[in-house]
Amino acid sequence: MKKLILISSYSLILSFCLTLGACKQTSFKTSANLAYITNQGDNTVSVIDIAKLKVINTIMVGKAPVGIAVSNHLNRAFVSNVDSKTISVINTVTQQVIETIPLQSAPVGLALAPNHKTLYVADWYSDRVLAIDTQNYNKRREVKVATAPAGLIVSPNSKILYVAARDTNDIALVDTATLAIIKRIRVGKHPFGLTLSVNGDMLYSVNVYDNTVSIINTATYKQAVVKVGEHPYCAVTSPDNKTLYVTNTQDDTVTIIKLDHKNNQHKIVTTVDVGMTPEGISYDAASDRVLVANWGDNNVSVIDATTNQRIGNIKTGDKSRAFGQFILNYN
Repeated sequence: MKKLILISSYSLILSFCLTLGACKQTSFKTSANLAYITNQGDNTVSVIDIAKLKVINTIMVGKAPVGIAVSNHLNRAFVSNVDSKTISVINTVTQQVIETIPLQSAPVGLALAPNHKTLYVADWYSDRVLAIDTQNYNKRREVKVATAPAGLIVSPNSKILYVAARDTNDIALVDTATLAIIKRIRVGKHPFGLTLSVNGDMLYSVNVYDNTVSIINTATYKQAVVKVGEHPYCAVTSPDNKTLYVTNTQDDTVTIIKLDHKNNQHKIVTTVDVGMTPEGISYDAASDRVLVANWGDNNVSVIDATTNQRIGNIKTGDKSRAFGQFILNYN
């Protein structure tokens, strides 16, 4: 009789664990690259398996998530929550929020240093950028840059932080060791999204009010300017730095530009229709696909970079933004 009771108790416990998943932590880590899409309207992050072109998980975060930065090395995704004034820290293996970093004001743009040691946070309302130690979130530094800092990106050697200063129409170059501003580069009106070539030789500034992209040599600071669509927002380059992709929020397109740095001549090759109000954009090198977060349509458009054709849309959450480099590379 005692043996029967023990067996019955074990069966109940096993059934409970299987039902709630309480006895073993689920791992979502796969060999496929993943896209982390912030959805500002429903306070979630959609996780997309890029190989399968489907959402595999939805994660609740803070209020009004906008910015995103991911690291395979750290197994982390960092999400800026504007309304709750926090950073959500997601473990990318378990796909769970493991920590919430409180801030004093509204974070927007995020960028991780390539050496994985520092998370940079653009504080939209306090005109500063925070530098947070990724091993100790209480260890922070800050630098005042200009009114409404937006997009951020860090040089491949982790020594220079580039900050889009929206209201002063320039890019601030910050020495990451001292957090001193070492140079300012004038660009078009209201720079917002920034991206770099893989080797860091070229910087791209998306200028919202000018409908342009400034293409800047990071050694000489010489510029070329290319006219794009209405109200451009973000940009990304192909891994070989031969093609630039720019989201245009007011005409629901992506401008594709062929880059010729040798002759400093750059040509628009096509414009691709995507969803309504496209914002964040990233390039997946493993599949040669470009993913575009569409704020107005609550989805992600997928462009085949080999044909420059849109091959589909993936339903995500409400008001998808994905401001930052949102693809976690396993390949």
